[in-house]
Amino acid sequence: MTGWYKIIPTGPITIGNLTPVGQNSGQVGCRWPPNGHQLAACLNLPSQSQLWGPFWEYNSNFYVPLPLPVYTLDLNITSPNLPTNLYRMQWNEQQQWQVQPEHRSQEFEMIGGQYLIPGNTLQLFWQEQKLIFQSGTAPDNVLQPLPWSSLTLSHNRRQDFQVVEEGGFFAEQTTLMAPGWSILVKIIGDYQPPDWGILGAGTPVTMSPIQEKNTWKWLTASCPQPQGGILLTAALWQQPGRKISVPKPPGVKAYAAEMGIPWQSWKKVRDRKDPNRRVSVLTPGEWMTPAGAVYLWEGTPPVSESGPYPDAFHRDALGYGHLWLF
Repeated sequence: MTGWYKIIPTGPITIGNLTPVGQNSGQVGCRWPPNGHQLAACLNLPSQSQLWGPFWEYNSNFYVPLPLPVYTLDLNITSPNLPTNLYRMQWNEQQQWQVQPEHRSQEFEMIGGQYLIPGNTLQLFWQEQKLIFQSGTAPDNVLQPLPWSSLTLSHNRRQDFQVVEEGGFFAEQTTLMAPGWSILVKIIGDYQPPDWGILGAGTPVTMSPIQEKNTWKWLTASCPQPQGGILLTAALWQQPGRKISVPKPPGVKAYAAEMGIPWQSWKKVRDRKDPNRRVSVLTPGEWMTPAGAVYLWEGTPPVSESGPYPDAFHRDALGYGHLWLF
């Protein structure tokens, strides 16, 4: 049934990574956070249901990434301290992002994407364009450091339980979530997930319902003439009419976005040796824009209600491209 669920990993999560390491080897990395397809597989989501997420939950509070064009006047912040002030960058007449006028002679530090922020706090901050905390620690400060870290595990390459290459090894990078945190998703449809599932390379996860709060309804807020939108979940944008990945949807005059990360899915193609047979192959060359991007519309906005951006391939049904309009 329609509702919110939290997914709690029981250990490190490995997504799309097992790389031989040695001289001139490729880069080792682990995909994170899980995308909509990976979450749908974890939930065993039926095709008639839809998914929102991933978002983040801690103590029944809803968190999203701090948008990219955000800076602080605090310099050299060290853990466990947090920034005591946040400011939103502005798009100026010279067609570039700039700090607010009163800060143009001051030093600042870009911190967008480096923290999580409660959803209701994000709304207030984005409207006021600044946010001042009483201190750099909780409970006065509601920001949260990213609640995950990477672990690199190495092991000898084995075949049939025997070491194949003495001295050679594989590196496996995994992601470990901080205690108390969970992945938050919404399932839309007549479906209740099982209590247990598998995410990534065999990591068991628990799944349990969580009561929706009124403060979460901003995710679908209407905005008749929005100036822009904040990307709350990763998106797969393409040039209209062409299969080329781009960092923004159509109709955008300005944006701030991180470099895209590789995204792959399976597709069916004809077998080279037997045209009557179809085989599954990976689709390379598609790049996913991470959450936290900010877009400013040019002319008439293409949407007027917050939510997953409509997609020709129906990937919005799996939570891709969730925009909060402002």
